[in-house]
Amino acid sequence: MPPRLVRHRSDVAVIDLGFRGAVASSAPYQPAEAAVIVFRRVDEDFNPPSLEGFYVRVRREVGRPDSVVLLTSVDLEDRLALEETKDPPGVVAVSVGLTPPTCPGSGGYEPLKASTINVAVAVDARLNFFGLLDLFRVAVEAKTLAAVELLLRCKTRSPGTATDAVAVVARPGRSGGGILTAGMATRLGGSIAEAVYRLIVGLGSSILGPFGLARNALGYTINELVDLALEAYRRAPIPGVKEEVVREVIRELLGRALRDPNVAALIIAARDLDLRGAAGILPGIRSEEFSKDPRGIVADELLATALSLYLAGFKGLLATYWVERLKESGRIPVKAPVFEDDVISALLGSVLSLVYDRLAVGGREGEG
Repeated sequence: MPPRLVRHRSDVAVIDLGFRGAVASSAPYQPAEAAVIVFRRVDEDFNPPSLEGFYVRVRREVGRPDSVVLLTSVDLEDRLALEETKDPPGVVAVSVGLTPPTCPGSGGYEPLKASTINVAVAVDARLNFFGLLDLFRVAVEAKTLAAVELLLRCKTRSPGTATDAVAVVARPGRSGGGILTAGMATRLGGSIAEAVYRLIVGLGSSILGPFGLARNALGYTINELVDLALEAYRRAPIPGVKEEVVREVIRELLGRALRDPNVAALIIAARDLDLRGAAGILPGIRSEEFSKDPRGIVADELLATALSLYLAGFKGLLATYWVERLKESGRIPVKAPVFEDDVISALLGSVLSLVYDRLAVGGREGEG
């Protein structure tokens, strides 16, 4: 019998696997064998007196003591995705929340909280102990690659959030037999990795949207970028135009820019280059030198020039230089790495150039 989603609400999802298999899981207090996978929603400040007791209660609620239980703080009607596998039959299911991201050296986070990116994989195939661990490794690697694509913001590339959990279920091999390897280079491991990666990237992208992606890439929300642009505008306001009108126009034009795939491409490029520079991968520049924005790096200005010319032409480029001077004098409080810093200037300057064109040249809407 193929896997079936037998219950799906905002607080719980129950998947009947149709077989019983051995379990490998990073979540604690899981059974050695399971025939059901449960995603259970909990509060963000979830901190039960007994975590083991809570798992027992959840299994009692669904009436299946043989359940893998994965905890999450997200709405399971919106943030759960699953896909059946055909050969071998099985299922890949993920629940996705994107905070708090973590990365090497971040530390300081209490363990055993509600998991944020959960991955459950079940395959109706016989794997021995090593094959099961290999498939677990594949699920973790695919989850990590997907998190990197979503640009979860940390001091380096982020492999996921602080409380991610992965569980894999497969029939145990008989008498020590069964599949020995299930890495990405195998048909089984490759297909599972592709499904995990695609589901997390797809769901994560829809959660982020263009504004969330820009926030991850630049470190600023759209509201913060609007405030920064308005701070620059106050240095050269248009006489007779209400500031609330200017704010709305800035937000409209900035939103339009962030929805443009070409703008997004340049913003993502800036973030990727900063990560590579910080890691010391750029030839001839150590990571500690890169952090000081060395004069030998001019590609950041080239990237900003391309963005400003694309958005607002030569006037946008001039406005970008103006924003840069305001930043250097401390009048606009922007704190960002080398490439992101210049791209933020280009984004703000170009949008302001378009604001002036609309309100000072193209018309005087909002006067009074």
